[in-house]
Amino acid sequence: MACDTLTRDQSVRTAIELLDTDGLEGLNMRARGARLNSPATAVYWHVENKDNLLLLATDHVWGELDLPDLDSADRRATATAMATDLYRMFLRHPWLVQAFAAHVLYGENKARHDDHSLALHETAGFTAAEAAVR
Repeated sequence: MACDTLTRDQSVRTAIELLDTDGLEGLNMRARGARLNSPATAVYWHVENKDNLLLLATDHVWGELDLPDLDSADRRATATAMATDLYRMFLRHPWLVQAFAAHVLYGENKARHDDHSLALHETAGFTAAEAAVR
């Protein structure tokens, strides 16, 4: 695959594959390049560095989460569904636990999940301050 045909999405998905199989230690540009049949430095066309690639990979997996309807009358079932989906995400991507311990992780998909979680607690009657510590 030539550098000019490699996309950011391909780099991120390949990074996730490496992380899922080899953990944080396995995420390196040489291994990513080998999987994509591209030079190790080709990733830098799309991301600034390895930390940026990790941020993009992390945010991508947060996008896997389904966010249930907040208008459901059964808030406990809604909260349980969100927690179960989150647990399954961590099972699919165990490197996330280590990443959270070593990096500040953020992104649109994580923010979407966090906002939805706060909104769920607020609809259950918690104040914003109470919901933030739940």
